[in-house]
Amino acid sequence: MKRFWKVVFCAVACTALLLGSCGSEPVEESSIPEESSVILPEPEPSSEPEPSSEPEPPEPVGPLNPLTGEAGYPESAVGKRPVAIMVNNIDAAIPHRGLSKADVLYEVVVEGGITRMMAVFADPDDIPYTGPVRSVRHYYTDFACPYDPIFVHFGGSAPGKAAVANRGLDNVDGLIYGTTIFYKDAERAQNRGVEHSYFIDSAGIAAVAEKRGYSFEGDPVPPLEISQEQITPDEKISSIYVKFSGYTNDQFDYNPDTGLYEKQRKGEPHIDADTGTVLTFANVIVLSTNITSYDGGDLREVALNGGEGWFFTGGGMENITWSKNSYAEQFSFVKEDGSPIQGNVGPTFIALIDESMVPSMILTE
Repeated sequence: MKRFWKVVFCAVACTALLLGSCGSEPVEESSIPEESSVILPEPEPSSEPEPSSEPEPPEPVGPLNPLTGEAGYPESAVGKRPVAIMVNNIDAAIPHRGLSKADVLYEVVVEGGITRMMAVFADPDDIPYTGPVRSVRHYYTDFACPYDPIFVHFGGSAPGKAAVANRGLDNVDGLIYGTTIFYKDAERAQNRGVEHSYFIDSAGIAAVAEKRGYSFEGDPVPPLEISQEQITPDEKISSIYVKFSGYTNDQFDYNPDTGLYEKQRKGEPHIDADTGTVLTFANVIVLSTNITSYDGGDLREVALNGGEGWFFTGGGMENITWSKNSYAEQFSFVKEDGSPIQGNVGPTFIALIDESMVPSMILTE
């Protein structure tokens, strides 16, 4: 693999570590039954096929979540537009709320080495209080527009606000609605700063949509194709360390018991304050690009013409290339053989990092 370090642990040591973390009690052996003295007749050969030792997984019932492929999606949400919410990710903003319910989560660096995140929810009626909600940067509208979402933010940079307007995003801006729609956490406002204290849920978003005449009708386009059959790439990778800057890094550790990647933020489990659980993802995508200064200032410019990347799912990895034809279209992710990638059922995380950060990536078998 090119341009980054690859740490390989001993298979025996990994197995011991995984077994040690399971915390299972020893299983008591059952007693061996005595042999019977009765001689039974030989069974007649059967023309029926032998049953499979491993039963087929049940077919998904009902609608599927259009962004994750998960079953149990409510009928009331079918044919509705998703919601995209800008989320603060500076240290003063944690713990986050609502992110464990997000179907897709984007993260990319902004000024000062910090990152912003954009959480996408397929069902606009099932969004818990999420945030802290923060300002938009213009390249986040490139991630949002392909979903045709209702876009939630709290102000933005001048080019960010211009992109929201010029690209016709139906938006909910905290600078306009404030505490009439958003929930303000008084303790956070006092001890961490007002900018880290605003949250929003489905009810607030619906209230603005009704006031502004936003339609909820739509047909969400997923960030990648989701397979209902398990996808397991050949190259096994159990842990991914991703560095955005000297300030921010993530790590994703694969849990084979759940088939999901557990996210760390700056070396600590990334916890949703509402659920007390770590953020988990079925698919992790890391894209390399060129991130520079915007117009010579502190803001960032993120090149979105294409490049190399890495796709992690099912405990394995695929080297990919990516492209994006326009702000209105989803990313295209292609494997080395030219075929599009397919993800496993569940949420997806997408990170964009500057090409200078690629050598800092650490992949562990």
